[in-house]
Order: sequence, then structure tokens, then C-alpha cells
Amino acid sequence: MFVRDVERISNIEKLIVTHKFNILFWELENLPKKILNFTGSRNLTEEEVRKEILEESISRDDLEDFFQKKVSIRIKETLSMKFLFPPLSFSIENPPKVLVISPRDKIFQQRAILLNNQIPEEEIILIENSIDSMNYSSIILDTGGFAAYPSIIKPSKNFDFLFSTIAHEWLHHYLIFSPLGRSYFKGGDMVSINETLADLFASEILGRPDERKPTHNKFRIMMKETRHQVDYLLEKGLLDEAEFYMNKRKEFINSEGYSIRKINQAYFAFHGNYGDSPSSTHNYDKDLKHLLSTYDSFEEFLNEIKNIDEPKQLEKLINLRSN
Repeated sequence: MFVRDVERISNIEKLIVTHKFNILFWELENLPKKILNFTGSRNLTEEEVRKEILEESISRDDLEDFFQKKVSIRIKETLSMKFLFPPLSFSIENPPKVLVISPRDKIFQQRAILLNNQIPEEEIILIENSIDSMNYSSIILDTGGFAAYPSIIKPSKNFDFLFSTIAHEWLHHYLIFSPLGRSYFKGGDMVSINETLADLFASEILGRPDERKPTHNKFRIMMKETRHQVDYLLEKGLLDEAEFYMNKRKEFINSEGYSIRKINQAYFAFHGNYGDSPSSTHNYDKDLKHLLSTYDSFEEFLNEIKNIDEPKQLEKLINLRSN
């Protein structure tokens, strides 16, 4: 790392020091509450929960208790567990935001830093502009969930989103005890493999493995077109042209009824981690689905794939199972 790079990182830390999300403090404050929470709750049916979520008439305690029971049962059934380890633990509340930093000349998640969710919009813009002036691409985004322990799940009126996000974050907890989960901290492809597997697991736990997100809706098509053109321009070294194009595409996509604050290299770097995202250019979603199809159960599939810790090992496993 060059001296100039160290100076830029130091300047970024100064910009965000008062806004950084303290994971350890949050866990120390919230984990005891989960362990010692003996509050009684209503025995609600799924139909009642779906109705009360939409009406916003269900308490957070009742909602968390319902999902605690139902998601735990589904995970234990899917993975043939007598006892769930690690125990399912989550809190439905606004998760932290994430500051994503990418180089300008390629789409790559160089850094991802959690920030408090109360950060004002004007401060978000100031931080992004300051970082961009250092010849980076940056964006501050909301997250749907975060695998602290307990995990933090974004409130939603969408029952399926809550169910699947709780399962998604639990798998990150589970995988941390295996080579695959620990390889997350290597960054790059290992982040994408972990996140794509967690999405696949969440879909399995929800009970709709064949009802994934639609692959041909307008937004997905527009974003895939945008990503491919941006990659082409960046490969040619046309940075200014790529950034001008992304801004114009943002305006066009929003004119089609969507609402995106910003599209840049950092935007694609973050969303590209998820295999089923239109911002993704890798084939891990397709590869993992194919690999899963070669096993008799998700349990068998997970028990094998959790032992890999680099992309070449995944490729080797796919080739082995395909022969």
C-alpha cells in the first residue's frame, strides 16, 4: 500500500468517525435482552401474522416470537438438526447503513463500512462527495439485514421478506464455524459465494426454491444492460464516459417509475455480491443451483460446500459432481 493510499484511508476515517456503527457495543447491549426475554406472546397463525403485518397492528415482540419459532422449525427440518446451533437470534429494527467504496477504474468492493442509520441525508452527500474527490467511487446504502449476533432485520410489511431475511442472516452465523463462512473476510468472490448461498438457503427455508425473483422484469433488464455497458467502458479506460452514462441511466430508470438515488461503481460493487441481483456479472447463482441439483438434499449440499474457502475449490467440486 502506498503512502498516498494510507493518507486517503485516514481521511475517510476522519469523515465517518462520528457515524460509524459499533457492532460490539450493539451486540453487548442486545444479546442479553434476547437471552433473558421471557415475555409471553400470543400464539398466532401465519394468516394472522400476514394480516397484522399489513395492518401494522402486531407488536414487535409477537412478530419476533412468531418468526423465532417458525424459522427455527424450518431450518431444523431442512438440515435435520435436533438442536439449532447457533441458536436463531435476531432483532427486527432498522439495520445500519453501509458505506461502500470502489476504485473508479473497475467495479470492486474495496471497503464496506457500517454507519449508524440515523445519519442525515445532507451528511451522506457530503461524505460521498468528499470520498469521490479522492478518486474513489462511493455510496451509502440501506441494508435489508446484517449478521451481527443477534442479526438485525429491516422492518417490512412483506412476510416473505422477513422470513427469508432471517434465514439468510442465520446461515451467515452458521457458516462462520466453517471454512466457507470465514473466507467471507477474504473479500471478492468469496463474499459473492457466501451471499449467493445464503440467498439460495433463504429460498429453500421459505419453501419456494423454484419461485425465485423473476428474471425478465423491466428493472432487471435495464440494470443488466447498464452494468454490461459500464464494464465495457471501464475496460476501455473511459472513466468519465462511464460515469456520465451511469448518471444518464439513473435518470432514465427513474423515469420508468423506479427510485434510485445514485448509480456508480460502488453501487454495482455492493449489489453485484448477490448472485440473483441484476447488478451481478458472475455465475455463482447458476453454478450453485446446478450444484444443489446434484445432491439428494440441501443438507447434503451444505455439508459439502461449507468446506471450500476459495473459488477454485468450488469449480473443482462442480466438475467432480457433474462427471
